[in-house]
Formats: sequence, C-alpha cells, structure tokens
Amino acid sequence: MAMKKGARIAVIGAGISGIAAANILKKNGFVPIVFEKSEKLGGVWATAYPEVHLQNIYTQYHLSDFPWPFQPDLHPTGEQVMRYLTEAVEHLELDIRLKHEVLEMKEEWDGWILRYKNEDGIHEESFEYAILAAGQYTDGKNNPQFPDQQLFRGKIITERDITSLDIFNGKRVVVVGYGKSALDMATLAAERCAHVHHIFRTPSWLIPEWILGAHFTYALFTRFGNVMMTSWAQPTAMERFLHNRLQFVISNFWDFIRSIVLFQLKRNGKGKDQTAKDRLKVLIPEHKILMDFRSSGALGPENYYPLVADGKILPYHSEIECFSHETVQLKNGVVIPCDVVVLSVGYLTPTFPFLPEKYRTLLETEKDGVQLYRHLIHPRIPRLAFAGFNHGYMHVPTVEIGTQWLCAYLRDELELPAIEEMERSIEHVRNWKRKNIKFENARSCAVSTRFQQYIDILLKELDVSPYRKMPNVLAEVFSRYEASDYKGIFEEYERKKAKRMTALRTLPLDT
Repeated sequence: MAMKKGARIAVIGAGISGIAAANILKKNGFVPIVFEKSEKLGGVWATAYPEVHLQNIYTQYHLSDFPWPFQPDLHPTGEQVMRYLTEAVEHLELDIRLKHEVLEMKEEWDGWILRYKNEDGIHEESFEYAILAAGQYTDGKNNPQFPDQQLFRGKIITERDITSLDIFNGKRVVVVGYGKSALDMATLAAERCAHVHHIFRTPSWLIPEWILGAHFTYALFTRFGNVMMTSWAQPTAMERFLHNRLQFVISNFWDFIRSIVLFQLKRNGKGKDQTAKDRLKVLIPEHKILMDFRSSGALGPENYYPLVADGKILPYHSEIECFSHETVQLKNGVVIPCDVVVLSVGYLTPTFPFLPEKYRTLLETEKDGVQLYRHLIHPRIPRLAFAGFNHGYMHVPTVEIGTQWLCAYLRDELELPAIEEMERSIEHVRNWKRKNIKFENARSCAVSTRFQQYIDILLKELDVSPYRKMPNVLAEVFSRYEASDYKGIFEEYERKKAKRMTALRTLPLDT
C-alpha cells in the first residue's frame, strides 16, 4: 500500500473497537477520524440494559497503554465502562464525531468518499482508507415473529427495550434464549417477580466465575490454558504436535473441565427435592463443552443456578409454538400465562448498507457472518479493513495488535500472500469454525477463546515477541495474561523495524 504518515483514515463506529483502532492508527502517524451515528460513544455499551456487567475482569478490558483511571468493580458495570471510554478518548485526544451517520461509501481509485449526515445536513469527505468498526452487536437485534403474536395483550420486547427493571415488578415473565443477555434477564427478573419461565432451544455450558475456588480467568487467560485450547491454527511446533499427535491429552483435559462444571451445577441441588434436581437436569447440555466457547458463550450469572434450584426460574427445553391473549404455548404442549416476554435470542448477521453493492455481496452472503483474512481484511475489497471482527475474550489487545498488523501492511512493511491463497486460508478457518463451534450469526467474526493463538501469530508476523512475561518462565506459562502485558507493542515494532532491511512476510498459518 505504501501509505504515508498523515494519511486520513475513516473509522466507522466509536465503540471500544473503533477507539482502540484509532489510538493505534494515531501512534503510527495516520490521521484517524471516527464516525459514530449515535449521540454517545461506546457502541453496544451505550444501549446496554440496566445492571449489565462486563464478563471479563477490568484488568483484561482496557487500552494497553491507558489503564483504568479509577477503581471499577472486578466485573465493571456498563456505566463504569462508558466512563472509562469517555476518559480514554479525552486523554488520547481522538477525533470522535458523534451524531455523524455514514450513509454511503463511494469507491475512488485512491480511497473512498464518505457521504454522511449530521445535524448540519449531508456532507462528503475523502479518505485514503477506511476501517469498519461498527461491530456485530450494536445493531440488528434478532426479533423473530410467532403465530398469533398480535393477539397477545402483554409486552413482547428484547433486552434492548428495557430501560428500567421495574418492568418486571409483580409480572409473569417469560425469557427466551440462552446467551448472556437471556441469562441476565432471567436472573434480574427473578429477583422482582414470583418466578420466571426461561425457554431455550438448547442449553449451553456456562463458564462459572469460580472453578474449584479459582477465578475462571486463571483457566482461560493463562498460556497453559490457551495451549490446551483447540483452534484452527497453533502458533508453535510444540502446540501443533500436542494437538495433532496427542489429541487424547486435549480431550481428557476438557472432559475434566466439563466434569468440574457439571459437579458445580449439580451441587446447587444438594439438599433439595427431586423436582429441584430435575430442573437443574434440564440445563445440562449433551454436546462437548468446547462447542460453547464462542462469542455468545456466557459467564453464568452467580445466582442463575441457585434460582433454578429454588424454583424462582423455571427452565423449559423447548421453543415457542404460538401466542394467545394471555399465554405463550410451547412446542412441547406447555401453556404459560404471562405478561412480559423478553426475546433475547441474539443478533442478526452483520450487514454493511453503506458499502457498494458488489462488496455487500462479498460480505453478507454467509449466514454466520463475514470471514476475513487474519480476521482483518477481505482480499477482494481494496482500501478497507475491519476492527472488532476479531472479537475475542482478550478483545482490546486483539483489536490493537490487529490494527498494528494492518499499519505494517499499509506502509508496505508486511507482504501479504496472493489473493487466492488468502481466500484458501479464509475458507479453512470458516470450515473449522462450522465443525467445532456451535452456530451463531457472527461465528465467523470472532476468535473467541482462541485469542492467544491469534495474537501470537500476528505478533510473530510483526517480528514482536508474543511472550510478554519472559524471562520469567513460570509467569509466562501459569500467570494470568492481562491487557497491560501488551503495552509497548508499537514501540517494540518500531525498534525492530529500524534494523530490518526487508519486508516482513505472513506465516504459513491460517487465522
């Protein structure tokens, strides 16, 4: 690409991904301008329901060079995340343009013309490059329709419609879905009404916050835990040998983790009658635990299983058949009188209405979202990249490192393979995900729990050490990785670049 310093780059979306990407672009000498159609920055956090909490802990969710300037909760609230993002933007002096809705992107030979709308009318500006950071969770709530739904006299809503939890007070509540939002809704509603009916097509394995007394992050955020994680690519020969030749070790390890999670689930029925134990049994999935390690995989709310055991949440492994004036009928024949039905059944597949039609066709035709090369670029769409479509459990460093990789490419410091080779790599990752991860509408737009493998590969391609805790070997293997471990990536890249005589090349690995 050979883009020069000072090149203007449009970033569409001012959520955490857009902010993280803009910060790295600015470090690299580019001029990022962030367009946000909402009146608030924060993306999905700006529309979050009351009492929502981050699933990660705060030390794993911040810009690597801007730690939390105040003390948040261990799992920060939505309000705390919004405050952090606001202070980060002010500290970094990023150009964020709120209430600027991008209407159209017109392709030019040397970039894009963005047509956008703000309070002053409709305008156009030219940019040499564009990054889409509008995320897969900001818009497009899945809102299915059911037979006779129009007859229902109560309220049928999604969690995004809830601005006050008082809506549940004294009501007969039905919650549909089994992702994080659905579990939160069932738990929050159960604290405000007699009981909640929780309907789901398939139960999922929930990540317990505490596993045998240790916080779950010590299992998922250490290098040891991530070496055991199955993935479409393993960054080292040792890891490839382990996963290719010693698969029984990997399988036994995750069966052990499953047995612990199952033990902790069943423990909620200790001292309860058989009815309580039968309710908990409804929540036990039949599939392997790794199938649920995906973007919509949920950290189990602390009170969810106890509330089920106590009969405050009544689970149904079924689907909605139809509505009547005051009831919802399930496909298993159960009829539930209710006043409020919360449809918390995920998001629609990401769409890009402002892009040229030929590019929309490339990006929107897969039901599980767009699979990109390195989760960053589409090989047949020039001068366009994505931020946040490498969504993972270590999300912010993943976006930062992905953007640093992109900057190296933009300055001709990193050579990419031929288009056909990138497409082959894309297809390999897509097929692996479809075989090993349960379906979700943005399955292709994430690295989820495979963040360590993904980050390691990108850092190796940048000639930056992925081993951020060395030379302390024990810390490197068993200590919890956090966002601050990736501080200084840009500076290390620049130091090594000064000594390099030739361009970097991508590794023969798919990610």
